[in-house]
Parts: sequence; C-alpha cells; structure tokens
Amino acid sequence: MNDEKKENKEKFNREEFGRRLREVRKGLKVTSDKLGFACGVNPVFIRQIEAGTRVPSVPVFVKICDSLQISPAYLLGNEVQVPVTDLGWEEMAEEISQLSDTSGDMVKEVLHSLIENLAEKESRSTREEERYGVIDHVEFGKRIKKVRQEMQYTSQEVAVNCGVSSVFIRQVELGERLPSLSVFICLCRVLEISPAYLLGNEIKVEVSDCKWEELAHIQCDMTSKSQQVVKDVLTSLIHNLPKKTESF
Repeated sequence: MNDEKKENKEKFNREEFGRRLREVRKGLKVTSDKLGFACGVNPVFIRQIEAGTRVPSVPVFVKICDSLQISPAYLLGNEVQVPVTDLGWEEMAEEISQLSDTSGDMVKEVLHSLIENLAEKESRSTREEERYGVIDHVEFGKRIKKVRQEMQYTSQEVAVNCGVSSVFIRQVELGERLPSLSVFICLCRVLEISPAYLLGNEIKVEVSDCKWEELAHIQCDMTSKSQQVVKDVLTSLIHNLPKKTESF
C-alpha cells in the first residue's frame, strides 16, 4: 500500500458535524425533541451531538439522515473526500443537456442500461417504507468487502489504516458487527468510496431533479470502479453525439 494511503486516521471533527446537523435541523424547523423521537433516542443526546460532545452510532447516524432527508455526505462535510476523476456528475449532466434531443434520449437509454447492469441490486424483492433507516448489517458488510477487493487491499491493510484489528474488519464484512461512526468515516477514506454508496439502500432521500435521477442512483449504488465505467461511456457519447442546433 502506498505511503500516502497510510495516513487516514485523522480525528473526526465532532464540532463541525454537530454544527451541520443543527443547521439542517433548524432549517427544516424540526425540534431536537422531534428528531430524537424519530431516531429512537433521547432528545438530550441529539443536543449533545450538536454541541460536539457526543458522536452517534452508525445506525443513529443513518436514522438522522433518513429523518431529515439529508445526504450522509453533506453531514460528514470534509471528513470524507472521494477523489473526482475527469468530469464530475454535475458537469457531466450539464454537458449532456447540450446534446440534441435525439442524442439526449440515446444517452438516457445507455444510462438506464448501465444502471441495470452495474448498480447494486436491492436484496429484498419488496421493502416496506418503515424499513428505511434500518441498517442491513450483511449488505453493509458485503459492500465494504466488494470495494476492498476491487482496490486489492487485504483486511489487514484496511485494519491498520483504520486503527482496528483485522478480525474486526472481517466481522464487519460478515455482517456480525458495525463500525463506530469514526471508523466508518475512516473506511470511506481508505477505500476512497462515498458514504452514500455504503449506506445507499438504507436512506431514502427524495430526488428533486427527476430529469437526471439516474445520476443519484449512480452515486449511491455503484462502486468507484463501476462509476468510472459509466463516466467513460458517457464521456465518449458526449464527445461524439450531435449537439443542439444553435438558433440565430
């Protein structure tokens, strides 16, 4: 493992996390009492989190995101920085919008096909509404193992970077245990994966821009390797398909 990948054990910024949570909660006009009730914890605990004196467990973190309808990536702020290669999703969506209507429809069809074949499948045929916000330990572990193997890391290497034992990493991958929030953040850093991917099916965040809803699925339900495949295909299409005819 490269030396630069061995310094991933930065301390979790509790104060910044709490500030972001408080900002989102107040912006939505949700009281700490109401949020605590929705997450199944004492409202005092929510206020302690916002004050930066306590850190939620991963299950509580998921419930907070689900209750406030906020991306885990936003609440974690700069704690997890996933490398961006070539065009970002927003820039790519803008490039696609410049294509002709026929070209745009073609790109959408390709995008749907890629999603169907590369995105992670929901493990349950049907999922009740109230199941959102509840972590599937086994699915969570499978996703971590999949990304680790794609990056050709051993469980020992990941463990060393996260300051935990290799036995613990194997237990997480088997769905027997869940990491603390700080270890979860470290896993995202080491594996260079968005927390939205590891928690993709656990948080039902409504997508406001339905036109390119597919991009939200790509970010949540694909590994970095699969995302790069999609980017490469879309980039090729963008550069080769006709653009909209300019009006004079």
